[in-house]
Amino acid sequence: MLAWSATFVWPEWLLNVVENAWFARCLLAAAWITLLFSAIGSALQSLREVNNDGPSPVEASKHLEMAQEYYLQADYFEAERQVKKNVRRSKTDIESCMLLVAIYRRTRRIQPALDLIAILELLEASLPWMSEIRVEKEQCLRLKLQTPPAHD
Repeated sequence: MLAWSATFVWPEWLLNVVENAWFARCLLAAAWITLLFSAIGSALQSLREVNNDGPSPVEASKHLEMAQEYYLQADYFEAERQVKKNVRRSKTDIESCMLLVAIYRRTRRIQPALDLIAILELLEASLPWMSEIRVEKEQCLRLKLQTPPAHD
C-alpha cells in the first residue's frame, strides 16, 4: 500500500506522514467520522421512507396514469410494477387497488385478486366502489370455476 501511494504522492512527504503517527491517526479518525455520519444519514433516510404515508398526490397520479396506459397496451408486467408503487404505500388507494385486481384477473392470478378484493370489501374508503368490487369478484369467481385445478 505504501508503494502504491508513493507513486501518486511525493515520497518524502509520505515518509514524513508515516513518521508522524498523529497525522495518520487524525486521518483515520476523520474517515471513521465520515462513515458514522454516512450511516446515520442512511438510517434517517430509511426512517423517512418507512414513515412516509405514501407517494405525493402528484406522484401517485403519475404512477396510476402510467399503469393505466400499460394496462391498455396489455403490458401487464409494467402496469403491475407502476400500480404497486401506490398500493405498497397506501392500501387505501382504492383506484390503484382496483387496477391491480384487474391486472391479476387478466393474468389469471385469481387467488391474489380475490385476496385483494377481500381486503377492499373491509375498507370504509371503498364504499363508493362496492359495485365495481362486486363485478370484479364475480368475474374472478367465474374464471376460477373455468380454470382446471393444477396437477402436481
